[in-house]
Order: sequence, then C-alpha cells, then structure tokens
Amino acid sequence: MLPDLGEITSDESYAVRRNELAFWEPWARHGLKSLGLPQPAVFRSPGKSTNPVLIGDNGLVVKLYSEYWYGPSSLGSESEAYEVLSGQGLPVPELLGRGELLPGATGWTWPFLVLSTVTGRPWWEVTEGAGRATGLALARQVGELLGRLRHVPLTGPRILSPTSPVFGDLLRERRAATVSDHRTWGHLPPHLVDAIDDFLPDVADLIGGVTPELVHGDLHGAHLFADPERGEVTGLIDFNDMYAGDFRYGLVQLHLSTFGADRGLLAAALDAAGWPVSGTFPEEMLAYSFLHDFEVFEGPLPDLTGIANLTELAHVLWDVSEPGAG
Repeated sequence: MLPDLGEITSDESYAVRRNELAFWEPWARHGLKSLGLPQPAVFRSPGKSTNPVLIGDNGLVVKLYSEYWYGPSSLGSESEAYEVLSGQGLPVPELLGRGELLPGATGWTWPFLVLSTVTGRPWWEVTEGAGRATGLALARQVGELLGRLRHVPLTGPRILSPTSPVFGDLLRERRAATVSDHRTWGHLPPHLVDAIDDFLPDVADLIGGVTPELVHGDLHGAHLFADPERGEVTGLIDFNDMYAGDFRYGLVQLHLSTFGADRGLLAAALDAAGWPVSGTFPEEMLAYSFLHDFEVFEGPLPDLTGIANLTELAHVLWDVSEPGAG
C-alpha cells in the first residue's frame, strides 16, 4: 500500500512529511519501477532538504517535487540545469530518468528525477577539524569549479537562457522585502538595518552591463563534496537555485555559510576562479548579501559588535585585500 499523497494539501502538511523517509520510500521505489530502473537494497535520507530526497545504496538518487514550498520552480530550475550541464565535464550528478508518481492525475502529478550520486563527502564533514592548508587548497578547488561553471553556455529554454528575466525579478523582489525581513530576523543591530534601504543600489544599476552567467545560488556545505585525501572537490549538487545571473550572487552563500566568512578562503577561491576583485567589491557583495534569497546572516559570522555603518560591515565581511584576509 502506497502512502496517501492526498493528505498533502498545504505548505504546512508538506513540511511535516517532506523529510520522512518511511513515507517517501514506497513512492521512490514505485517511481524507479515505473522507469525500469534497479531497486536499491536500502534508501537513506541526506537530512533536512526542501524536497524529498532518497539516496539508494546502488548509486541512484530519487528526488521528488511537490506543488508546495516552491516545488514547481525548483523542478524547472533543476530540469534546465541538468540539460545545460550535460556533457560539460563537471562533477555533477547525471540525470538518469524522470517521471511522475501520478501520471494523468487531474491535479499535481508529483514529478520526480532519478540522478546518480557524486563521490566524496560533504564539505562540512571534510573540513571540520582540517588544517589551514587543506582548507585553502579545497577553497581553490571550489574557485576553479566556479570558474568552469561561469563558462557553461546558457542554453536553457527559460530560466537558464541569456535573456531570462528570472534573476532580475528575484533581485527586485528581494529589494522590496529585505529591510522588513532583516527586522524580523534580527541578525543585525537595528541601526544597520535602518541603513539598508539607502545603502542598496537600484537593481538595474547593480546588474547593468553584467553578462549573464550560470550561477548556483545555494553553495552551502551540504551541496559541495570533496575528497580530503586527494585534496579535490568531487561534487556539486542541488540545482533548485540556478540562475542566468551575476557571478557575485553565487558567492554569498559560499562565503557567509560554507566558508564561515573566512576571507582567506574567499580570496583563494576568487584567485582560482580568475575573478578580478574591484575596489568596490566589499560594497557590491554586501548589497548581494542583502538581496540574497536566503537568510545568509544567520551563519557563523565574525563578531559584529561595534560596527558603526554598512560600509564598515562590508569590509569586515568581504574585503579580501586587507592584511590577514589571504
């Protein structure tokens, strides 16, 4: 007996079930059977995730998409990403199949993708307790990967097209909401939040003249994989937040979350990516931090006590030219 998908009728009911392995495993097996793909002996969950993800011990990953929690946009982004990334020689999963749990249904058909696994271990596991030399070497590997990602042709039909409006629309939505959100989140002192609106440039000015590139907007430590013995980044996963946009946007989650705002790691990555750091880089990156789609200031940041203004905050977080940053 398959679990009843009809009980998922809202964001709230989906949230209760989304990472419940016992609920989704029968459906994952059903999906694999419908595609004629082999069944694993055991499925496991990678932990908390936006979409149900089940990893089989046979190297197959099943990822399902609901109509809630941005499921349709996530499916659109990932579907285009796998098309665009196919054959590019990057360490990303291979799309092995796609289907629907409820084909022909009047409502949501519960689409799913079947992917291959990547090698290595998540960034968090690899770098926890690792020495400085290992961290810097892996940061350079991340930078090289981002440099290669930048040059992948944007051949998607909608989201990952050079003319896609999705990235600009996202920034404008965030521009309108960010001050209110930061008041609610409370990660920054009130006097800094009060200054955000005047600090932020118009979105058109921020991205004006920028040639769209392939951007991964959620480069946190569960989406990057590495092999510490080889000193190599071995995998990049989860393409829910892919854009034809500005390279700088992808650095926000990477630096403030994965790198823990360590400017030495950021400097190593930027150098390896071949990114020219301008004199206004800290201010540009703080602007993108405020415009990011995630609550990026909740991460392990430096002590911000005594920060007087946003220009100072920009340099504390993002200035890779200061002594000690490299």
